[in-house]
Amino acid sequence: MTDRHVFSDHSTLVLKSLTGLINVQHNLSAIPSIKTVIDADHDDSKVSLLCGGGSGHEPGSTGFVGRGLLSASVCGDVFASPSARQVYGAMKAVPSKKGTLLIITNYTGDNLHFGLACQQARADGISNVDILPVGDDVSVGRTKGALVGRRALAGTILVCKFLGAASEADWSFDDIRKLGTGLTGAIASIACTLGHCHVPGRAEYALIPEDTVEIGLGLHNEPGVWVVSPQPSSTELIARMLKLILDMDDPERAFVPFDASDAIILFINNMGGMSTLEMYAIADETLLQLAKAGIKPVRVFCGTFMTSLNAPGFSLSMLNLSLITKTISSVEELLTLVDAPHASASWPTSNVFPLPDALKQRTREERFIEVPKEAEQVRVGGPTLHVSPETLASVLKHGAQAVFDSEADLTRWDTIVGDGDCGETCARGAQAILDAVASGLGSDGEVVEVLRLLTTLIDDTCGGTLGAIFSIFLAALTTEVRQRASDVKTPDLKFWGSAATAAIETLKRSTAARVGHRTVMDSLIPFVEALSNVSKFSEAVEACKEGGEGTAKLVAKLGRAAYVGDNGDLPPDPGAMSLVALTKGMQKGLEVVGSKA
Repeated sequence: MTDRHVFSDHSTLVLKSLTGLINVQHNLSAIPSIKTVIDADHDDSKVSLLCGGGSGHEPGSTGFVGRGLLSASVCGDVFASPSARQVYGAMKAVPSKKGTLLIITNYTGDNLHFGLACQQARADGISNVDILPVGDDVSVGRTKGALVGRRALAGTILVCKFLGAASEADWSFDDIRKLGTGLTGAIASIACTLGHCHVPGRAEYALIPEDTVEIGLGLHNEPGVWVVSPQPSSTELIARMLKLILDMDDPERAFVPFDASDAIILFINNMGGMSTLEMYAIADETLLQLAKAGIKPVRVFCGTFMTSLNAPGFSLSMLNLSLITKTISSVEELLTLVDAPHASASWPTSNVFPLPDALKQRTREERFIEVPKEAEQVRVGGPTLHVSPETLASVLKHGAQAVFDSEADLTRWDTIVGDGDCGETCARGAQAILDAVASGLGSDGEVVEVLRLLTTLIDDTCGGTLGAIFSIFLAALTTEVRQRASDVKTPDLKFWGSAATAAIETLKRSTAARVGHRTVMDSLIPFVEALSNVSKFSEAVEACKEGGEGTAKLVAKLGRAAYVGDNGDLPPDPGAMSLVALTKGMQKGLEVVGSKA
């Protein structure tokens, strides 16, 4: 694995890559403001299919936009899910008279952000909208993954191909959703790697020692479930991977039944850094071993579908078509769907729809779609709550600065237990708040409007799970404070404790995370609970700190850390510690104002 890149700044790389894609693939358009690629030949009489998530998995899923596959793909920053605003914007760009299905990888951030966009669409009166989480990885067993379910690997793209062909064949929304459920329950995947990928511009990254291979890794640079040294032979490695998929006597990983008589598709995925030479050798060895088990796949696909940047690894997926037919369709019809023509950049067949004449001569500029910026929602009337403008600005400034200054620690910890982006994500949100304060945020001391604007800022700048958690909590807190504002003149700790406690209850409806699960909730819930029971803000900060630092002793049950092997030497949860940094900074902001009094 190399840490050298032509483009060294991943923050600008995503949009530049999307621009290149649409200028190579003439049937696509881009919406730069929401980092979305859409089918320029979109037919609103068909069911719309959207996919997306963090960037860094290319060609998944932008490379699979086009007639017969996806209607649109919405991109977050590298390994960070896009915001709900981005997702909803993409939905509006490819409307459908039949319905819209959001195909997502089963990761917490994607579930939260795409789920919120789905809820917003329903609230706006859009019918037939739903999400389809895809989880095909077998590496994390049933016990450890009880709360999160199977995470997603390259099988997501196979699901997109079937559903895209079904949409093109004019299937109904309900039948496509039913087929999607059948597909996700019939795929089993496992991945391995010789080295972790490197994110352009990122200094912190994990290394796999020489003569070592990791089996059971995810798509976001998280460590594998098994670290095997010395590196096994190619025959032994593939045999071990196939056993994890096919062993029906393994109660933890026998997710999908396979029999020699079943119609099975073999899907071999390059995770980004393997040579084509080796990929076809992997295909040959896999087919030889399957033949010994009496299994002859009806279709075999080998290529680059869903990557982890430049990771030198591969994944094996097996899809049991016969199992799907127990609830919908037939093997013959399913094979027709997977063989159907498409107009995407990256699906590996030459059965391609012709380019419409209207799209052949478009200029570079015509391939970009500028979506008018939504008018700023200015609250008119309603209860207000005022505090000292100096105090409010100081708390906001020092809280954000403390989070910004913690970027290095958060990144280092997240490199060990996650995908390494927590520090950058938090720093982006913190910088946005610092810029807003410098531009006058909170200068009138009105708290309700500040909370509302903070919600928007965090949703726009903080991708991934943590951004979604904070956005949902802030939105709920805004509502609770507004409802209580008319009954109080000067808010005290009990006021904030009451409002925040109600906001936590709203947040709990969107996440299963609780105290003890090794997430941000381990610092957030103690902090909120303390606000109602202490006499000093510093005491609530201490409760937050104890909860955050205590996550180092916990076993993760949610989030990407749930997939990481725990050797008893893990750092604290970076999300929890970001809140610790925030509350410490807020305390400093209060002290700075107090010292001037």
